[in-house]
Amino acid sequence: MNDDILVSICCLTYNHEKYLRDALDGFLMQRTSFRYEILVNDDVSTDSTAAILREYAGKHPDLIRPFFQQTHVLNLAEGKEPCLEVLYPAARGKYIALCEGDDYWTDPDKLQLQVGFLEAHPEYTACVHDTLVHACGGEKPDYRLLHHGADCDVRFEDVLYGMSHAFHTSSVVAKKEIIAHPADFFYVGLAHGFGDHPDGLWMITNGPVRYLDRCMSVYRMHSNNAAWSSAVDGGYAAMREYMTGKLALLRAFRPWAQGERVSAVDQAILETEFELMHFEGRDREQRLPPYDAILKRQSLDYRLKNLVKCCFPALQRAWRRRRHYGENG
Repeated sequence: MNDDILVSICCLTYNHEKYLRDALDGFLMQRTSFRYEILVNDDVSTDSTAAILREYAGKHPDLIRPFFQQTHVLNLAEGKEPCLEVLYPAARGKYIALCEGDDYWTDPDKLQLQVGFLEAHPEYTACVHDTLVHACGGEKPDYRLLHHGADCDVRFEDVLYGMSHAFHTSSVVAKKEIIAHPADFFYVGLAHGFGDHPDGLWMITNGPVRYLDRCMSVYRMHSNNAAWSSAVDGGYAAMREYMTGKLALLRAFRPWAQGERVSAVDQAILETEFELMHFEGRDREQRLPPYDAILKRQSLDYRLKNLVKCCFPALQRAWRRRRHYGENG
């Protein structure tokens, strides 16, 4: 670790030629009282992403450290991903700031505010903030992800149920000693294609996480076909894989929970199982203990649909086949 560099910005990019300049400009505009570095990994892009990265690195050699891969680092089967394999080992900062190449920062004081808080409150593992969500296809207007109305600590329950309830990756500034050394459950999430949720669980397990109610980054949904948001919205199979992965992650995380958090994890597991039953057409199972208690809390419309599906299973199977919803039900 280099005492002169306090923050290492870690950026992953792949086929982000339309967006990378925004990300790099957002890094370079930061106004800080400390030194920081910018580490960018290009995972064998087939467009002009690598050329743009070389251009910026040539102009800012004192700040930008590029990494150009010849073969893909990301390997879900082997539990490998570019931050853990490439960027974190090379990072010289005390803190890691995250932002992928298709997202970007909008506030020049972002790092100063977050690092200032963490330096003043060493018991915290990370500091995050609100994010503007932008749908690249224009299917919905931009909106703030959280907008809590005030600075506050991130609730464990919000992280537990998924990052859309807690914070976006582009907002994270975390202690390197924590985020660069994840627990075993991280690799369970990674095997199913996502690392942000296990990262969030690991950070909040090691200490409190602070939320700043200031919108300082933009998350681009559906930026390209390789984006996680595009994959999940790609149909039944992708969504089922995500839900199955979320369930596997929660089960793997459970041994790490302590005190009253254990019952919260157990409840999250039950509710995720309940959700997966609905998605797979196993509506009859939702009526059995302990899931019946969850069913009773659903809306009247949901409960009526469940009843109809259970009373007319042939009709439900025909409807699911028409929607290409797999073979269940």
